[in-house]
Amino acid sequence: MWMAPVAGSMPKVWINSVPNVGRTASNSLGHLLRLKLLFIAVPFIAVIFCHSVLTDTLSIATASNFRPVLEQLSQTFSEQQNADGESHQINISSASSGVIYAQILQGAPFQLFFSANESYPEKLVASGHGEPETLATYAIGKLVLVSRYESDDLEGVDLEGNSPTDILLKAKRIAIANSRTAPYGIAATEVMENLGIANETQNKLVVGNNIAQAWQFFHSGNADVAIVAESLASLAESSAAKEQQQGLVTIDLSSYLKRPVRQGWVAIKPISPLTQQFLDFMNTPVAEKIITDGGYLLPIKGKNITP
Repeated sequence: MWMAPVAGSMPKVWINSVPNVGRTASNSLGHLLRLKLLFIAVPFIAVIFCHSVLTDTLSIATASNFRPVLEQLSQTFSEQQNADGESHQINISSASSGVIYAQILQGAPFQLFFSANESYPEKLVASGHGEPETLATYAIGKLVLVSRYESDDLEGVDLEGNSPTDILLKAKRIAIANSRTAPYGIAATEVMENLGIANETQNKLVVGNNIAQAWQFFHSGNADVAIVAESLASLAESSAAKEQQQGLVTIDLSSYLKRPVRQGWVAIKPISPLTQQFLDFMNTPVAEKIITDGGYLLPIKGKNITP
């Protein structure tokens, strides 16, 4: 089994202090005027900076599988806000859910967390980092097995007619996400265990830090097959991407899981007005259509996470 190096903890961002205006004091009138202007300007700049960060910027952390859809959601939300005369900035960071969870515990300045499971948001509420009233299930992911018709290692295998077991046993390299930090990696491992081939496939695994990296291993030819989120397998944002996806075969693995991949979100305390506005937008028909078009199912209303 080959594993990608685990990404390190998120680097801290430091704001440089104001440069030294001079090593020796000057009694000149010009120097005093410059010094007065500096003391007047610095607080003013600081107020503008803090206002921009705290009021007009929304920092969202998302599981890698949901990033393409979240980018579309953010763009639509911003267009609606701009039409109403409001401007803001949305920063999106993506990684495996477990890595993001650990970063939030360490003080990462995220305001909203879209996880690939429900347990990490629940844990953040339990630890006091997450706001209980915002805890909810936003999507249900689909796990699929992806392969290619032109794969030399799968030559002679009926990719559409054969069972996932036959394809996985025939494959030489299987791309999955890290089951220690990525919920879709946990789901992929569960499928192979339920198929009774966990031992036979152990040495074939090519493990990515997250589901997006697992997909990249397959997409670049470093794996014959991949067990990934359907949203990534069906993503085609350009004509070139559509051409590259021709010849792909996907098999739904939902029936081999004990429970579906339910994805939850939570807002990180304290909640800003912009965070609440984005959460409200996520419950609109426009946002729900973007989610379903991205390859996800919507949770049944009233069946969300219970703190």
